[in-house]
Amino acid sequence: MKWTNGFCLICIFLCGTLSEGVNAQTERMIKRADSLFASGNYFEASIAYERVYFESEESVSRIAANLKKAQALKQLGEYEKALVDLRRSITYRGEDSLRRELLYEMAFCAYMDGDPGDAYGLLRQFRHLYGQDSGQRVYLLEGLVLTDLMRWDALSDHLENWVLYFSDDTRLANEKILRYTEILAEKEQQARRDPEKARLWSTFIPGSGQVYAGEAGWGILNAFSQLASLGAFSAMALNGYYVAAVFAGLGPFQSFYFGGIRQAGLMAEAHEKSRRGKTLAAVREFLFNLEEELAAE
Repeated sequence: MKWTNGFCLICIFLCGTLSEGVNAQTERMIKRADSLFASGNYFEASIAYERVYFESEESVSRIAANLKKAQALKQLGEYEKALVDLRRSITYRGEDSLRRELLYEMAFCAYMDGDPGDAYGLLRQFRHLYGQDSGQRVYLLEGLVLTDLMRWDALSDHLENWVLYFSDDTRLANEKILRYTEILAEKEQQARRDPEKARLWSTFIPGSGQVYAGEAGWGILNAFSQLASLGAFSAMALNGYYVAAVFAGLGPFQSFYFGGIRQAGLMAEAHEKSRRGKTLAAVREFLFNLEEELAAE
């Protein structure tokens, strides 16, 4: 019995010493990674955090290291890679604070990587798990995502929930929704340009499609080029230079004609893209100002 008790005590001592050694090693790796991050060596820090993720035996340490690696990759602008790494931890069911941070970071990286649809889906998961209980950054990110998706009605409801959650002021909520509606109305008043209509105009009246698209100079140039090529064709044909008339007159005319139709459509598309871009920029600015105002209260 004495020998049995002694053997058990030795095993307990060895296991405790080994566990303490592993924990100490993990802490040293984390401190080194944190030091690299603090000094601005983000690439090296991301590698150090990855080592912690693979060598640590504690799930909390692994998730924390994964989140810190994502922070380093975000500093490098590698949002897609950060999102891929974060997805490794999506099955984590431990501390709520880490799960909340994980979902937010995934949504943020998806948005910054140019995929607002994926970001919206992740934010829906966040809302399903935690309801309206979230910080300003979550409300701001969801507003930006809805803006990029141009879901204007959903964004209006989101603004109301946002203001009422942090200020509980119905009057302020109404004022912000009214201002948001005014921004959309101001941008909608800008003249629209339909690409199909621009191409149709250029088909029947050369140069008119460019004028319709807001590029009168290009329209005049295109119309003049077609008239000049037709004039050259006619002059050479009348003087018996039929082959030259086809290649030097009719050929350029066809290029200017069909090229003008295509150009008119592209210009109208560029105009619409610019108009949408201005609307999105104005709404984003409004959201950032709202976040600052609510944070100051």
